[in-house]
Formats: sequence, C-alpha cells, structure tokens
Amino acid sequence: MNDDAQHWETLQKLFHLAEDLPDRDVDDLLAEFCDDPALRPRARALILTARAAAARAPANAEESSRERIGPYTLLRRLGAGGIGTVYLVERLVGGAVQRAALKMLSRSAAGPFFTERFAREQYILASLQHPNITRMLDAGESADGQPYLVMEYVDGVHLDHFCDAHNLGVADRLDLFLEICEAIAYAHRNLIVHLDLKPSNVLVTSSDGTIKVLDFGTSKLIQPDSLLTTTVMATPAYASPEQLLNEPVTTLCDIYALGAILYELLSGQRPNQDTSVAVLIERSMKEVAPLPITQAITLQAALDRGLTITRLQSLLSGDLSTIVAKCLNPRPKDRYVTVDELMADLRRYRAGRPILARPQTTTYRLGKFVRRNRKLVSFATVALIALLATSSYAIWRQEQAFRAGERALKMQTFMARLFQLANARYLAKPNATVPELLQLGVRVLPDFITDAGDLRAARLSLAESMTEDGDFQHAQPVYAQVIAEAKASRDIGSEAEAAAMGSNNADELGDEKLALALSDEAMSLLHSSQVTPSVRVKAKVFYASIRDNVDFGQEGNTRLLEEAAAESRQLPERERAFALGRLGGHLAQHGQLKEAESVMNEVIAIYGREPYAICDQAEDYGTIGYIRGAEGDLPGSLAFYRKSHDGLVACFGADSEQALEMQVHMVVTMLKLKQAPEAVSLLEASLPAWRRSVGSTSALADPLIYLTRAYLDVGNYAAAEPRAKELVEIQQKAGIGPKTYRMGVSQLVWAQALTGEGRYKEALPHATSAAAALRLLGHPSASQKKNAATAEALLADLRAAAASRTPVKLVVPPPDR
Repeated sequence: MNDDAQHWETLQKLFHLAEDLPDRDVDDLLAEFCDDPALRPRARALILTARAAAARAPANAEESSRERIGPYTLLRRLGAGGIGTVYLVERLVGGAVQRAALKMLSRSAAGPFFTERFAREQYILASLQHPNITRMLDAGESADGQPYLVMEYVDGVHLDHFCDAHNLGVADRLDLFLEICEAIAYAHRNLIVHLDLKPSNVLVTSSDGTIKVLDFGTSKLIQPDSLLTTTVMATPAYASPEQLLNEPVTTLCDIYALGAILYELLSGQRPNQDTSVAVLIERSMKEVAPLPITQAITLQAALDRGLTITRLQSLLSGDLSTIVAKCLNPRPKDRYVTVDELMADLRRYRAGRPILARPQTTTYRLGKFVRRNRKLVSFATVALIALLATSSYAIWRQEQAFRAGERALKMQTFMARLFQLANARYLAKPNATVPELLQLGVRVLPDFITDAGDLRAARLSLAESMTEDGDFQHAQPVYAQVIAEAKASRDIGSEAEAAAMGSNNADELGDEKLALALSDEAMSLLHSSQVTPSVRVKAKVFYASIRDNVDFGQEGNTRLLEEAAAESRQLPERERAFALGRLGGHLAQHGQLKEAESVMNEVIAIYGREPYAICDQAEDYGTIGYIRGAEGDLPGSLAFYRKSHDGLVACFGADSEQALEMQVHMVVTMLKLKQAPEAVSLLEASLPAWRRSVGSTSALADPLIYLTRAYLDVGNYAAAEPRAKELVEIQQKAGIGPKTYRMGVSQLVWAQALTGEGRYKEALPHATSAAAALRLLGHPSASQKKNAATAEALLADLRAAAASRTPVKLVVPPPDR
C-alpha cells in the first residue's frame, strides 16, 4: 500500500482515463499509459475492485436496509463512477431533517495516502461559499475506513440537457454560461482550480433555474509559492492539453474547459468529438487546436436552439467563434489570462461592442458601431451604396487595392461597370438582352475580381443567373470552369454547388449523360462540412429529378426528395418551397395524389407570402392542376392550369416555351370537358409561336397531336388530315420507331382524319400501323387500352367497308395525357 502513495498521481490518471472504458479495454489502456510494468497489475486490481464495489452498492433504501454512514442515513443511490458511489442521504440537524449528497470513495482506489490527502483538501474546499457552487458540508470516514464527503443536494438537470429540453437560444445559453464563469472566477480568487469542468458537473436547479457547479473533489489548491501541483484527473474530452500531458496545472486549465463547455453549449458537439484519448494526447503534443465551432454545427443542434443551420452558423461566426477559439488555444499563454477577461469579452459581445480577443482595427470597431446604431446610420448607408453603384472605372481601380475580403464592395463596383459596358458602342448593337449582359459579365469578371475564391463565387452566381434565364448553352462551360478550379483549390463547397447546378443545367440541355455524371459528383461531396444546407437540398432534388426522367420508377428517388424537403425546413421559405414543389410534383406523377396535394398547398401558402414569386407560383399551380385532373376534378384542373398559364405569360411572355406547354395542358382538359371549339381556337393561335420556338422538331408533336384531336372532335376532318400527316413525318424524322405508343397514336389520328373525309382506302394502312403498334403495349393504362381498342375497331370497320362499301362511324376517344 505504501507504493500507492508513491504512485498516487499515476493511479489518479489511470483511474480517470479508465472511468468510461469497459473492463475488456482496461489492459490496453494500462499498456499504453502506464510506463511501469510492475505497477500495471496493481492498477488493474484497484480499478476492477473499485468497479465491483460500486456495482455492489445498494441502489435504494430497501437494499441498504437503511444503512448509516456516520450520522447519515442512506436513502437511495444517485450514481456511481470509477472511484466511488453517490447516495442521497439525510440526517437530523437541530430537530429538522437535512438532505444531502454523500460520495463514498472506494478505499482501494488509491490507498491510505490518498485518503489522508483527500480529507485534508476537502475541508479547505468546504470554505467556498458562492450561490453557484455546490457547498461542501462534511467529510470523514465510515466505520470500516472508507472516505466520504457530503455535499449540498441539488435537485436539478445537467446543463446540456436543460438547454436542449427548453430549446434555449444562443443568448439564453450565454447567460447560463456566465453564471458558471462567476463561480469559477470566485474559486480562482480563493486559489482553487476545479480541473474537471464539464456539462455533467453543472446542474440547473428545478426550482428556480440557478446554476450549480458540482464536484470540486478533484480540485487543486494553488500553492502560495506558485509551485503548482500536477494532475490529469479531468475528463479527457474537456481536459486542457497540459492536463493530458500531465504538466503543471494553472487556472488556465479551467479556462480551456470553460471553452469546451461553451463550444458544446453553442454547437451541440464537443471539441474533438468522437476522438480517442490517444489521439487527444497526440494532438496536445502537436498543439493542434479543435475545429472551428462553425464546422461542428448539426441540424439537430440548430433545431434544439430554435434556429436554422444557416442562422446558427451566422450567430456563431465572428466574435463568438473567436472567443471560443481563444479559450481552446492549445498554448496556455494564448488563452484568456483570467475568467474575468473571458466574461468581459462575452459581455462586450452581448452589448454589441468590440471584443478584446480580436485585433482592434478601424474596420472592426466601425462595424460594431454600425450594428449598435443601425437606425442612425441607415440613411448614410443607402447614400453610400448609391454612390458606389455609380462610381467610375477609375474609382474601381482604386478599390482593387483593398484586401480581398471586401467582396460586397467589389461586386457592387463590378455590376456598375458591367452596366456601363452594356452599350451600343461596346456591344455593337442598340440594346443588350439579359443573356448578353450575363455573358459579358463572365468575360470581364477577371478584370475586376482577382481573389480566386471570390472569382469562383462570382462566376457561379453568373452561371446560376444564366440557368434561371434559360441560357443553358452558355451556362454549362462556366459551371465546368468553376468545378475545375474548385477541385484544384480543394474548395469542396464551390465544387458541390457547381456540380449540382450544372447537373440541372445539363438536364435542361437534354445532355442526359452529363447530367447523371454531375449529379453523382455533387452527391459524393455532400459529406463535407464545406457544403451548405442549401446546396445539399438542391443536389438531392436534382439527383432525384434527373433519375426520374431517365428511369421513372427508380427506387430511392421519393426517399431522397423527402429528405431534401425535410432539410429545407431549416432554409429560407423560398428555398423550402422549391424542395417541396419538386416533392409534390414527384408524388403526383407516382399517383400519391392526396400526399402531393397536401405538399403543394403548403408551397402555395409560402408563395402567397412572397410578392416576387409569381413565376415559381405559376409552375406550382400547374402541378395542382395535374393533381386535380388526376382526381377527376376537370373544372378545378382547368382553373389551376389557367392560373398557371397567366403567371407564365406574365413572367416569360405568351410565346415562351413555358406558357405554350401549359397551354397544351389546358387544351387536353378542354377536350375532356367537351370544349373542343375553344381548344381549336387556342392551338390555332399558338401554332405559329410553337413553330418559331421549336421549329420542325419532335417538340412540335404535342401541339400537333392535340390540335388534330380537337379538329376531329369538331368534325373538321379536312383541317385534321394535314396536321396528322405533319405529325407522323416529324416523328419519323426524329427517329421515333413505328412500333412505339407515340407513333401508334399519331397513325391512329391520321387514319381517323382520312376516315372522316371518307378516304377509307387511304386510311386503312394507317389504321393497320396504329393497331400493330398499340397491341405491343406491355402494361397499358386505361386510356392506352382505350386507344388500342379504338384502333382495332377502326381497322375492322375499314376492312368491312372495303368489302361492302358501307360507311364507317368514327369514334374519337378523349385524349390520354
């Protein structure tokens, strides 16, 4: 046992490191951290004996038969650790029952020397009297010589659990943290360092929400001669590097632990989350700092704080990130010197004033002044922006000398110059269109922005604007350039965004192979913390949408779109509406109509609060029109299609491809409602615009087939026949095979037009081709079966007419779109 006194520091270290390890891993721990082979068996025996004693400790009063320890009666066990067990106890004091928490220490944990030293230090610690520190009430030995200490009993919840359960925001968490700091600053003024600060050693009382710091039992007294004792008793996840390396301890160890608590309190994760003790020690030796707090934020953490991820990242960046990083600096000399300094900086942050942990530059102090006095400077800011927007090229050249961080100012000046260049003299044409302006911006951008990261971001913004404007051809090479530059610079965030947006752009171009490849690339990068939630949502949406186009029934697309929609709820409303709209459309196409309608109603509600979302809202009205039609509500479907068409006309023009395609949906519904004359008028008026837009390509097939069907419905067979002929010829030129469903229907309407004119002999081969194609359908829908039956009946009637010369009664089924 005397050897235990000689090695008590090492035994302390081993006990604490082994506290959370299973028994099977104790030998590995001892081999790694105990340099004395002769000491290992003794350490192993002490650790396992202490655990066995804790396991045998009675859990409640019934088990203990009301066992007494000194003057205290055990009521129930509150918890057990590596070196002892904590009980709720009571005793009579002046005729009143006093409850307390009694910690019984296993005598085998460190031997008699440990017991003597422990008792001496506990009596000194009992002198601490602070409202945020759990008071030490008593200390002694049980009848069989086991040391114990008695503390004030606190009915409360661990700090981290309390904050998450009450969804406390950043400001409220900082208020609680400042109470902890007050307690530790008081202890330091009394020459005591805690050395095991962690969220589980801080309770928030159930009665009034007061902070109580627990477990000063591992604390150290700062000696008057400044010869500080050494220890590694702290929980490794919150221990300072000097504690892990068993170097002399100071109050700076507690400042590190406070930084670790603040890190977890704000971000939801510990510094060096899921890192082993061995790696922690290695990082301490190399003086490696934890990841910045903004890179530790999770979706659940944002929800627990009542915020979106983007908002939480914004709050934790800047001054708060600087404060936490200063506390967690691996070099003690670079941390806050005192807890009072830490509290002062936090209070400066709360008041919107400059913190002392940052260099006090004029720009920084001015920014703080502006935030504190927003109303006073708002007018001056607007005037300054207007002045910058009209600055000349010479002023821009002066601004180029400023540091790369002045991104907003550079982009404002770039845009001002871009509009100056968009004139007849520079472009050699009277008026510049939006696509031409964006193309010009891509060309001249490097003349204004020289920082590589800023240049990538600006190019990406211009490419996305091109995509939004429908200039897919010019946008694609810009995405490719951004991807290449981002890979070279290991800028995963920009690469993921460019790949995601580029995949959607390629899909719009009809480049299926490129769209698939880019969407795969974007998805492969989503694990990186550099990728923003907004990009993750878009990448998942585009990935699923592209694969829906390639393989309509592909498994996993619904799940991916649901994930994106769920994650989008932490984003701004417009981005949420985008993800929900894609999910709603997907569900509708897959027959989940009620679910789709519920999602789309939420989307429309969001756009109702967005005065500039006319175009997006118009597309979503179209989806609701489809849902209503699929449910059999044809008048409701037509009403929503009309609303969608009106919005698309307002956004893109009456002759735009978007408005023309929506008009086709309206026509199909009109035909089902027996409104063929109105359908004819609409399509006849828009057919010239279709020809200008798509030429004689297969894209012209939709308006042609429905115009033909409308002519058939009104009995205008002479007008129907040439449209049907053109329809078949266009599809043949596009390579659409004779045995496809689309070609079968095209041949059918041609045969019907000829039949209506009484040209039975000419109609017969087209009816034969239609029937042959429509017989080949593997799993036809109800409308496809109706078309197939119509073709078979027409073929039979034409054959009968050829033999007997009897007239053929023409039947035209409703359209099947």
